[in-house]
Amino acid sequence: MGPDVLYMIHAASRLEVILHSRADGRSAVKSAAYTARTTFRDARVGRRFSPGRKGGLLSHELINWTGNAEELWNAAEQSERRKNARVIRELRPSLPRELPLLEQVGLVRSFCLWLRDEYGVAVQADIHAPRFLCPEEEKRHSAGKLELTREDYERRLFNPSKTNLNFHAHILMTTRKVDRITGDFGEKTRVLDDRTSGPGEIKRIRGEWEKRTNAALRKIGSPARVDLRSYAEMAKTGDAPQGLARQDHVGPRRSARSRRRMQESGSDDTVAGVRRQAVQEHNSTLWHSWLQLRALERQRDDLEAERIARVREAARKKTASDEKRRMLEARSEREVKAALEASSQIECLRSETAYQKAVRWATEGIEADPSDILDEEFSSDVDLEAYHPPQLQQNDRISNIRRVRTRKPRQRTR
Repeated sequence: MGPDVLYMIHAASRLEVILHSRADGRSAVKSAAYTARTTFRDARVGRRFSPGRKGGLLSHELINWTGNAEELWNAAEQSERRKNARVIRELRPSLPRELPLLEQVGLVRSFCLWLRDEYGVAVQADIHAPRFLCPEEEKRHSAGKLELTREDYERRLFNPSKTNLNFHAHILMTTRKVDRITGDFGEKTRVLDDRTSGPGEIKRIRGEWEKRTNAALRKIGSPARVDLRSYAEMAKTGDAPQGLARQDHVGPRRSARSRRRMQESGSDDTVAGVRRQAVQEHNSTLWHSWLQLRALERQRDDLEAERIARVREAARKKTASDEKRRMLEARSEREVKAALEASSQIECLRSETAYQKAVRWATEGIEADPSDILDEEFSSDVDLEAYHPPQLQQNDRISNIRRVRTRKPRQRTR
């Protein structure tokens, strides 16, 4: 995207919503153990779940729960009785690479607090680090054997030559409301599951994430903005060209395959890589043409506005000249009065302004409420940057007003 648009669409414009159901063989405890990069025991099935050799956990928080994550999701499993129950609703937002780590943590935390306040749920929020481009370095990273200081580790994470910069979060929400004081699980969040209200609520959640992320980007001075709308929605409102192709999410396995091909042959000739390159070239051509067309349309509109302004100014000057000529050619008081009544450019000669009326009220003591006099001038909207009050004439100085105190005559005493 070029400078001709109001903002650039950020590459992190992505937020997936995933429902974990027992019908799919899912376990809330297993999902939570994977995102928390630790080992949890699921009391319902009597198994321990471990993410294996997975590292890169940058942040882990629990919202609206006083215990640990293992206790939270075991309690969530115990609150459900149906074999096809939905126990977790997961949000997977991408995080802008420009945001420092502390800003990323603050963004995710504030969003989770909003989810708690809006839906009464308990939330587990985990931020995962991007993958290292070097396979050997990624293996040591997953095993926790990089042996770097915290500062050096963060510096490498934000280095595009070292990682893929894919910062992202896993936000796990309970599907039931949780009491803030007792921790008891209450009713289901049906507003999110209902076929009528659910899509609207999910759209509202995505809109809240978009708003908070863009506020964080604006705070650090980034020109890019997250836009979670589809290309069709953006084109419908005139914010994108028609015909943009959706680019599928590649995923870690295909990304790793593409990286290996890049290292071996210097180009990504995998099926996913070729398809991705074709979609990117197609979209880039459409964006470039659309931006050029918009720039030409704006230039045309500016020229038309200038032409209209010149025509109106010329007409105004001609009208003023004609009225001035009629005033000069008037031979009697009646003709002068008629010329004044017919004029449109000599308004100030026909009547006092509200400001002049206020000055006369102060100096001559006329019987009128000053608020009524000034109401005519200040009842309409005024551009404070462009407004200049009229200059006082020498005989209009309010500072010359003097108060005169009159004494009551003394009563004669008999």
